[in-house]
Amino acid sequence: MKGQNNRLKVLVADGSSHARLVLESILSCSPDLEVIGLASNGAQLLETLRQQKADVILASVDLRKNEHLLVFKQIFSECPTPIVMLVEKDQLNLELLKEAIDLGVYGVILKPGPSSRPAYRNMSEEICRKVTAVRESEYWDPNKRLSMLREETQIFTPAEQKEPRNVTADTIIVVGASTGGTQAVEQIIRQLDPKLKASVLVAIHLPPKFTHSYTRRLKGMTDLTVIEGRTGLVPKPGKVIIAPGGRNMIVHTVMGNASSLKIGFSEDVDAGDDLPSVDQLMMAVAQTGVPRVIGVILTGMGKDGTAGVLAIAQRKGGHVIAQDEASSAIFGMAKSAIDSGNTDKVLPLSEIGPYLNQYVATRQQQVSTTDVNS
Repeated sequence: MKGQNNRLKVLVADGSSHARLVLESILSCSPDLEVIGLASNGAQLLETLRQQKADVILASVDLRKNEHLLVFKQIFSECPTPIVMLVEKDQLNLELLKEAIDLGVYGVILKPGPSSRPAYRNMSEEICRKVTAVRESEYWDPNKRLSMLREETQIFTPAEQKEPRNVTADTIIVVGASTGGTQAVEQIIRQLDPKLKASVLVAIHLPPKFTHSYTRRLKGMTDLTVIEGRTGLVPKPGKVIIAPGGRNMIVHTVMGNASSLKIGFSEDVDAGDDLPSVDQLMMAVAQTGVPRVIGVILTGMGKDGTAGVLAIAQRKGGHVIAQDEASSAIFGMAKSAIDSGNTDKVLPLSEIGPYLNQYVATRQQQVSTTDVNS
C-alpha cells in the first residue's frame, strides 16, 4: 500500500481550491505522505485514479448529496482505494457511516467550522495521522473499523443516545518507563485482571515506529483491550492505551467536563526531551477531575516522571508506586521518584500487577458501599 520512498500516495478531493491547497500543504509536511494529485469533483477524482494508482484518497464530502456515495461506489468497483472522508458532524448517522465503510471508507475526520472555510490547519496532526492509519491492520476489518469510527465520531443509535456517554474510567493508571520498560510493562499487563475497572495509559521512551508492533504484541498477552493512542480515544475501564513513540500523549477534558476525558497530543517538546514524556502524561491526568489516579514509575534512565508523580501525589485520590532497585534494569527514573518523597509504595516488578488489581478492586468496593449507604 506504500508508494515510492516508503510513502503513501495520496489523492486529495475538495470542491474548494483554497481547501485543496491547504490540505496539500498539510499532507506534504508529513514524511510518510506524498500528494500525487488534486481533484475538484468526483468525475475528476475518478479520472485521476484511472491514470495513476493512489494508496489513499482524502475526500471532502457533502453526504446530503448522494453523488458522493455514488462516486465511492464507482471507486470501490473500478479501483478499490481506502478513503478518508472529511465531513460535517451533523451529516453523519449510523446508516450512512455503515454504507460509507462498506464502500471503502477507512477514516472519518469531522470538519472544523466555519463550513464555508474549514480551519484545517488547526487539525493538521489529526489529518496526517488518519490518512497514515489506513495501512494499519486494525483498520482492515470493516466491523472493527465501524466500531472505532463510531467511537471517534460519537455516532449512536437512539437507544444508545439515552445512555450516559461519560464512560471515562473513574480510576486511571499512568505507567511510565524507559530502558527495560517494554519487558516490565509486559509482565504487569499479563498480571492485570481482565475485568480491571480502570484505564491504563502507558508511556515508554520508544522510537516512533516501534510502538505499533509493541502494541500488537501486548494484545496477545491479555483479554484487556490494548490499543495505540490516537486523538479522540476515550480512556474507558478495561482499556490499555500505549503512547505512540516519538510523541507526547496527554488527555483533554471533553466539553468542560473535568472527569470526561479523551486522548490528545502535545506539541510542547524541548530539545533533548525523551518522548513520549512520562511527566506530561502524568501531569495532564493529574489535573483532571478523575476521582482516582495511580502513577507507576518503572525501570529507566533519567528523571522523567518525577514531576509527574509530584502532581499525582498532591491531588486528591492520587497514589504513586515505584519499582524497586533489585528488579529494575536501570534504577534511575524510579530512584528519582522515590528520592522526591512522593511515592506511596516501592515494590518489586512481580508484585506491581497484583497490587494494582487489589488496589483498584478495593477502591471500587468502597465506592459501591458508599453509594449503597448514601
